[in-house]
Amino acid sequence: MVEFWLHRAASKRITVRTGMAWQCWQQRGSALPAVLLAILVLSLLGAGFLSLSLVERQGAANEVKITQATYLAEAGINLALARLRRDPGWREGLGEIYLTPAKGRITSVSVVPQAASYRLRSEGEIDGVRRAIEVDLARPFFSYALASAGDITIKNPLTINGDLFATGSIYLQKGASGNVAAGVDLTIQNNTTVQGSVVTGRYLYNYGTIRGDATVGQTTDKYGNDPNYYGRVNGQVIKGLSFSFPNWPGDLAAPYTGGEPLPAGEYTLAMLQELVDSAPAGDNDIKILYCPGDLIIESGKGKGNDPDFYTGKAIIAAAGDITLGKDIRVTTGSDAWAFVAGNDILLDGGVTVDAVLMSNGYFYKQGAASTINGSLVTGGLTEVDEDDGGDNKSSKDNSRGNIKGPLTINAQDNRIQVLSPVLAATGWQVLSWRGASLY
Repeated sequence: MVEFWLHRAASKRITVRTGMAWQCWQQRGSALPAVLLAILVLSLLGAGFLSLSLVERQGAANEVKITQATYLAEAGINLALARLRRDPGWREGLGEIYLTPAKGRITSVSVVPQAASYRLRSEGEIDGVRRAIEVDLARPFFSYALASAGDITIKNPLTINGDLFATGSIYLQKGASGNVAAGVDLTIQNNTTVQGSVVTGRYLYNYGTIRGDATVGQTTDKYGNDPNYYGRVNGQVIKGLSFSFPNWPGDLAAPYTGGEPLPAGEYTLAMLQELVDSAPAGDNDIKILYCPGDLIIESGKGKGNDPDFYTGKAIIAAAGDITLGKDIRVTTGSDAWAFVAGNDILLDGGVTVDAVLMSNGYFYKQGAASTINGSLVTGGLTEVDEDDGGDNKSSKDNSRGNIKGPLTINAQDNRIQVLSPVLAATGWQVLSWRGASLY
């Protein structure tokens, strides 16, 4: 019981007793649970916001690491591409490469050659975060024994020792010793064997044997038959795969217009060697000579000493035709020449040429058996005829390139490797670039 004292003017003490006072006393502290609950809720919210903030911060840090790991993988691809440009025969790949400023590393880079491309795979890692990239890179055209725009037919008397490429269709009436890539259709006749793999942008008509794999743009041929219905494929058959083929280059001679001037006309090999020797050396000690018109290299009969062998590294380009009328042989394995024609290349019969030949226009050969030890890149070669024409002097006709009489093309990787840094304008196109699985 609580007593309240009231002082009034009469100085009378009044004592008031009431039950309500006890109830008020009981309600003192009744807000404490609510306050504690509020503090608990606010604490939980604060902890949640803090946790969310930490998660977001960690996520942002991981995003940075993912980006850095991707950049490291891309760096590995670029290193491999630079190496391939210097050496098209490089296949070893790269091991671990530590990049100190980035606090990360390129874990590995692999190079896998395919029928019409190289597949590069690179992995980058930083603080345990890994990313991988795969790139399909078109082979340079000069890396094939024969590369041609349009359709080509391979039959006697043409022999190809190496890989074969055409932007159009390829008709194989005789065996191929390497890989075959056709931008449109590939037809392999009865009793014909391809020792390597094949890639075709559309249909495959295989009546022979393919030792390697077959990658085919369509799931069937135009008659609804399986690509392996008639013939035999020893490896895998990959059907319905959209495959990007490289674009055919523009003016092949244009990149060399700044070379040492070479007047149009007829030269012996000895005369040409003197001009090469006196020309200034460029990248990788390769000398470039440019002729604004037609260039003819003939035998030096009646013109003094004219050897059949050359020395040094050179690219000899002409805006017009290039006619090769004599043997042009290499002296050592480190020597290499290339002839690049803005128009056509004419090769006489009975001639052996150790060089890379590239023509923006067509290729013509007539007469007795001739040999190219290097590679042939041509804008057109539509006719192959066993009739040698009865004359070793090649000439142009109304066809879009022809071969009359025997011709053998032997791919020579060492010659290509020597000249590759300067011939790279005709290849190394990126066909696809994508992120890849780490497993």
